[in-house]
Amino acid sequence: MSISLGTRAAVVTTGAVLGLTLAGCGGSSDKAASTQPAGSAPAAKPKAASYDFGSGPSTIATARNAKVNIYKNAGDASPSITLASPNPDGAPRVFLVMERKAGWLHVFLPVQPNGSTGWIASREVRTAKTNYWVQVLQSGHRLKLYKGKQVLISTPAAIGKSDTPTPGGAYYLTELLQPPNPNGDYGPYAYGLSGQSTALTDFNGHDPVIGIHGTDEPKLLGTSVSHGCIRISNPMITKLAKMLPLGTPVQISA
Repeated sequence: MSISLGTRAAVVTTGAVLGLTLAGCGGSSDKAASTQPAGSAPAAKPKAASYDFGSGPSTIATARNAKVNIYKNAGDASPSITLASPNPDGAPRVFLVMERKAGWLHVFLPVQPNGSTGWIASREVRTAKTNYWVQVLQSGHRLKLYKGKQVLISTPAAIGKSDTPTPGGAYYLTELLQPPNPNGDYGPYAYGLSGQSTALTDFNGHDPVIGIHGTDEPKLLGTSVSHGCIRISNPMITKLAKMLPLGTPVQISA
């Protein structure tokens, strides 16, 4: 996520808890962010791509093997990129499926630029479905959890400040991390998303991945204060961590 904690955290996965260095985002002590070059214009808030995730169950694809080949088009002879599984933080490699074609899945990718898509062979993954999806309404500083079209949770959220805005668009949950200090900047849990900050080039040497996490400053919920991540209360992130599988769609609206 957008800053490095410089500590050890746990990756929360099915049947495993692994140690790793957590790259996090949005704490009050955020330092060492690498932004766009001096003199460049402030980052504009990206236009959000909109998808109707409430129209039916979403399909999540999880890698079967140690790597997944990504193709520009279904049926291409050679992959354009290959992604390892587990991911660099130790979480299983997951994708959110957009559409199916005989033997192929068109998926959102956790790579730059935000919103990138590609095709994977269906034999390389196993699939599951979820009716859950998350909506972040930046104008109202609010996060909502849906099951289909039913709102299950609506809670105040803090988002990115003007020079490090939260990038709008369609994303999905890629990993669930458990910081070593549940009362620290990131609270008890932090979800990584498939998108990255469009204002930062790195944070303490880590990719500036955006995330959804708890906070040690609940008084700032409902404001624009982070480096791009979405903060919610610790009780709420704990509730989400018990409910949402990796691959759950996240729609961030302007």
